[in-house]
Amino acid sequence: MKYKKGKLWKIPTLVVCAVLFGLLAADISGSYVTAPIDVAAYHILRSFESSAATGFFKIMTNMVHPVVLLVISLSMIHILKQRKYFIALLGNLILTVLLNVAIKGSFMRIRPPQEMHLVMESGYSFPSGHAMVAASFYGFLAYMLKQADLKKSQRYAFTVLNALIVFLVGCSRIYLGVHYATDVIGGFCVSVMYLILYTEVISHYFAAEALDAAHHHLDVKQELVLSFAYAFRGIFDGIKNERNMMIHYSVVVLVVVFGVTLKLTVTEWGICLILCGMVIALEQVNTAIEAVVDLVTEEHKELARLAKDTAAGAVLVAAITAAIVGGLIFFPKLAQLFGL
Repeated sequence: MKYKKGKLWKIPTLVVCAVLFGLLAADISGSYVTAPIDVAAYHILRSFESSAATGFFKIMTNMVHPVVLLVISLSMIHILKQRKYFIALLGNLILTVLLNVAIKGSFMRIRPPQEMHLVMESGYSFPSGHAMVAASFYGFLAYMLKQADLKKSQRYAFTVLNALIVFLVGCSRIYLGVHYATDVIGGFCVSVMYLILYTEVISHYFAAEALDAAHHHLDVKQELVLSFAYAFRGIFDGIKNERNMMIHYSVVVLVVVFGVTLKLTVTEWGICLILCGMVIALEQVNTAIEAVVDLVTEEHKELARLAKDTAAGAVLVAAITAAIVGGLIFFPKLAQLFGL
């Protein structure tokens, strides 16, 4: 199967970003050849320092605050009439945050000296979480704009605006003294690579029906793509049709928001991710079992009841376990935050 003409740019972009990120990662782990770039970028941006500039860049850095992103998400989905992308948008944010935490924990680069900071920040520096979230979130909005029923000029204007926001968020982290320029560039590289892959998966999911129609004419590669499309369709259908599934995903969003706010460690993020994944996976299995039992059993049977109750019980045990472990992680941090 030939690669679609409109997607030809993705492969060289992936390669360039991967090479650039690899060079940055190798450099910050030893030689720091890029130090002059960090110093120059910092001094150029700080040359504009004033109360107005500081206020402006503080606003820009907050363009990736969870509350701001949620408001923008709801607004854009309403304006563009693209409700089907809501879960994909939230999933994009969650995956980006988790990816950033994992990479930061791998490199453990210390932030710029405290005397450079104009805002309070903690944690590791490479890659910039704000840069990653900005690129992945506003980049995904640009993807949504491409699918929306808008005039070409409107799509272009919105896309340019999104790109400008991403650039200014990156600049704000350098100006405020909490990141090096290489942190920001590294964050952009990771998000571009991730976003190309993520939007490919989402595109294949929404194209599942078209693939269904051509199912008997697919080769092995297309069969593999179709299997992923079916899997994602199962996840999305579960969310749309099962109230409990929406509750579980809402809890995941809350965990990510509070995790970012309370600055969980890499280990704590790993524990939360495993527990959330376990609960959601069991709920998916429970939904599948209930659907199959209802399909093959028209009247009440004891074994059918046992199958459904046992599956539901497994979800309950996992949810209670996750709640207890989550409480052990979050309650001490909340108590410390409120001085209790």
